[in-house]
Amino acid sequence: MKPLLCKTCGCLSLVPMEVVIDPEDPRESPWSPGAESRFYSCHVCGDNWLTVREDQGGVVQVTFVHQMGMEPTLKRVAHLHAPVFVSEDALEGWRYYVDDEPTDERRWREKLDGRRRILKSVCCN
Repeated sequence: MKPLLCKTCGCLSLVPMEVVIDPEDPRESPWSPGAESRFYSCHVCGDNWLTVREDQGGVVQVTFVHQMGMEPTLKRVAHLHAPVFVSEDALEGWRYYVDDEPTDERRWREKLDGRRRILKSVCCN
C-alpha cells in the first residue's frame, strides 16, 4: 500500500497495514466476528491508530483507537448509513471516549493534540 501523509509530522510516511482480528477467546473480543481492520503507523514520528469497521445489520460502525499502547486510550466511534465512508455527511456523528469513558470532542481533541505535539517534537529535535 502507498504511504500516506502523516497528520502529526507532515511526512509521507504513514503506512496502512491490514490486520486480522483473531482473538484467542472470541467471547472476550470487543469486535464482532468478521470485523475489518487496518492499522496505520508513521515510520517517522510513531503516530498510529487502529481502524475497525463492523457491519451491524445495515449500519456500519467505525471505531478509531488512536496511538495504541499509550495511556489513556483515546477512541472515537461513528455509525454510517452507507457501506463506505465517503464524507462526514454519511456519519451519524462521532462519540468520543477516554479509557472507555464517554467524553466531549473538545477534551478528546486536546488529549490527542497534546500527544501529537510530543511526537512531532521528538522527531523534529
